[in-house]
Amino acid sequence: MALFAGNGNQELVRAISLRDDGRAPVRDAESAGTPDYDNYFRIDRGGTDESTWWAGAHSVIRQVVEDLAITDLTAEQRAELLSGINRLLLASALAPAETGAAIPSPRSPMSQQQVAARRWKLGHHLFHHVLSLMNSRIDAISAALHGEDWTGIKVMLDELTVLYDAATATMHYASNFPPDAYENTVRPSMEPPWMPPGFSGVFNQEHAVLLRRLGDLKPRLRGTRATERMPEPVARSARALWKSQSRNRREHKLICEKFVPGGESLLQQHFDETSGED
Repeated sequence: MALFAGNGNQELVRAISLRDDGRAPVRDAESAGTPDYDNYFRIDRGGTDESTWWAGAHSVIRQVVEDLAITDLTAEQRAELLSGINRLLLASALAPAETGAAIPSPRSPMSQQQVAARRWKLGHHLFHHVLSLMNSRIDAISAALHGEDWTGIKVMLDELTVLYDAATATMHYASNFPPDAYENTVRPSMEPPWMPPGFSGVFNQEHAVLLRRLGDLKPRLRGTRATERMPEPVARSARALWKSQSRNRREHKLICEKFVPGGESLLQQHFDETSGED
């Protein structure tokens, strides 16, 4: 029986690791959270290297631009999306290049379900890159307000408005597929058993930062007391920004209504299903 003794020179089967309590190390899946969101959209937060970040942005941009011609986006939506991409590329001009970055090759024809799945995730990737640049610009505006650098503030407010409109157009790109593809392919991929219950866009970390930082910024740029301190051109730029934010919210609701009449999210559905359990 030396063959089964496990002390021979030849390893037939490798040892496995088990726990003393006899249980599998499963994570409590009562509800989804930010790690689940990042895992679903294939977002890796492990690296902060500047060249890696921008290489990822360039890869996403190239893939979106290659796909843009065969979408149903309006001319205005395409122009706004490309304006945001232009801002990203300009911001990356001084970034160190990453050598050996793979350039996506043209893809073979895909089914409607594959197109939906790809645009849903690729569009969210671009959305995250745009939001990240917006957050950096908000930080710069906040710092400039301390010194009342109105010329610089106006330039950055105008860019932030362009980026907000680009974020809205990116939402339309990410959802540019028929409702039945969402119902049969995209939405099920965000539900159990693939994802914990309660999966939601509220776990988008970049968007959460955006809303928080805009909330901090708004009292300094909106209202009678704030606008009395600034030149009128800056006040106009600030008003344009808030209009872009309102438009973003309206169009997000329309996209939700397109796919889920009545607009009940997976998170709200989870709340409704578990509200009487305790």
